[in-house]
Amino acid sequence: MPTITWNHLCNYCHRPIISGKPTILFATDKPLLLGISHSTCCFTQHNLGRYQMHPPNHLSREYVTFLIQFFPMMYSLPGGVEPNAALLFCVSDFHWNYPAILANPMKCVHDLQERHKDKALTYEGDLEADYLRFLARVQKAAKENPVVVEFDFQ
Repeated sequence: MPTITWNHLCNYCHRPIISGKPTILFATDKPLLLGISHSTCCFTQHNLGRYQMHPPNHLSREYVTFLIQFFPMMYSLPGGVEPNAALLFCVSDFHWNYPAILANPMKCVHDLQERHKDKALTYEGDLEADYLRFLARVQKAAKENPVVVEFDFQ
């Protein structure tokens, strides 16, 4: 199984990654792992899905497979000031807290509802059900399309 770790070459500057917070790069229009870079090399690339490692950190192939499927689905959600943007907010919180959030994925929904308890949260439908349905679709796609890459920055 290919393991990407320290001294792997950055996709942009082609120097080895020897410290810092390596950033894994994903396509946002299709499920695809693009590579890895220094966090400072990719920060202007807004068209990429990015997952920043926080060493010491390890992402198993299952976690990587999940993220490969996650980013295109996340980027297809309505956002901004649209009425159903609440789902994107929950999914974004999930992304920032991944993989630790897997212990309690509903925390993202409850935190969003808590932040908006004083003002109405506009969402057409059942936010909790749609959020869980989104995660289930990502998980199903990940099980159907596994990858053999893992990241180990310990």
